[in-house]
Amino acid sequence: MRLRTVPKNRYTVRVELDGICRGTLPTRVLLPLWPEDFEGEIERDKAQELLALLEKQAFSTLLDYLAKAEHSEFQCRNLLKRKEFDPRIIDAAIQRCREQNFLSNARFAEIMIRSYISRKASKRAIIAKIREQRIPGEIWTELLEELYPREQASENINELLAKYCSTHRGLPRQKLREKAFGYLFRKGFELEEIQSAWEELA
Repeated sequence: MRLRTVPKNRYTVRVELDGICRGTLPTRVLLPLWPEDFEGEIERDKAQELLALLEKQAFSTLLDYLAKAEHSEFQCRNLLKRKEFDPRIIDAAIQRCREQNFLSNARFAEIMIRSYISRKASKRAIIAKIREQRIPGEIWTELLEELYPREQASENINELLAKYCSTHRGLPRQKLREKAFGYLFRKGFELEEIQSAWEELA
């Protein structure tokens, strides 16, 4: 197989096998085996050794990433793509993290839902944020209904509306209504919900 190693910066080297980028390695990891700027034919067993190093590096990169905070599978894949790992190496690292319960879309979705509920976000806004992470609906739909019942949504919008009106109480009533409706609609609340909260406040 043909190996080409290309320095990306002082600390990282891009590894290509047969013209395909397989990922990146820290210079300190590669140097005991190959020069950081090498091009030539290598034995298949040496290529397998390099691929094993790349798989180990991808997994280690994910572990460090997940140790700092919970992340979605989508975020993890994007991290490894930015580091130019081969799709098969990415799949293997993701699968290994799943199997060892370091990575869980369900756990991430629950944390995200609870976080946005605590910030008085609307259900529509929460759904949009979860969908950005490409998490399948079957993972989070029931959980969202359980954690964010209609009563909670009503409580949140009532609290936000009361706070907004208190802060802008100097405005004429019609102007206040227009601004409050716009503010809450941009946050993702439905017009019917806003109208109901406005009538309760009145």
